[in-house]
Amino acid sequence: MDLKFLGSGSAFNPAMENSNAYFAFGGKFYLLDCGETAFGRLWNNEAYSDSAEVVALITHLHADHVGSLGSLISYSHYVTGKKVTVAHPLDTIVRLLDLLGIDRECYRFRKLAESETYVFDEGLRVKPIPVEHVQNMKCFGYLLSDGREKVYFSGDAREVPGEIVEGLQDGSLARIYQDTSNKESDHPTHAHLSYLEEIIPPALRNRVYSMHLDYDYGELLRSKGFEVVRAER
Repeated sequence: MDLKFLGSGSAFNPAMENSNAYFAFGGKFYLLDCGETAFGRLWNNEAYSDSAEVVALITHLHADHVGSLGSLISYSHYVTGKKVTVAHPLDTIVRLLDLLGIDRECYRFRKLAESETYVFDEGLRVKPIPVEHVQNMKCFGYLLSDGREKVYFSGDAREVPGEIVEGLQDGSLARIYQDTSNKESDHPTHAHLSYLEEIIPPALRNRVYSMHLDYDYGELLRSKGFEVVRAER
């Protein structure tokens, strides 16, 4: 299941837009995060238009991951007649939408338990995995399986969970989509390139797709053996 990306940039790199992704399955449009730049790319997206329903899988509540979720819900409800299901392990997303003035009748909320696998459509399984990003917010990556292959979407995480590294090594995991930083920081919040070089052997790096880039350093990443997500245009 190949994810399609709306952007490949970090929160402070609007030129490359937010690293949010989507895929279609079972007549539904599945969205992985909905940041500030996402709605502008979605409202006339063909896969969105052709879908009967929308499911937004949210990793955490930073603006580059939920900044236009309210707009997507309102547009879907009032203009296209689509119902959006918002899925997240915490009901803080509901409180945020309340503060934005989004009526709860306009969407469904599906609360997910941490590290439990859920069947969203027959053949599609979704598992939220707790990850370390910032100290004041719980964040999650998503393990996704369509019955043919399994992929991992990190959201924002400074480390790759052990089960994800193991899945990459034993071949059960087809690809990792990982936020990758190339900035030095005393308080890292994203997986640094040097860290990924340490934990991912060269033979497996072509299955690791970097995203959430601080600037365009795709050439450097490819020189190290990693892939880079390509945003749709």
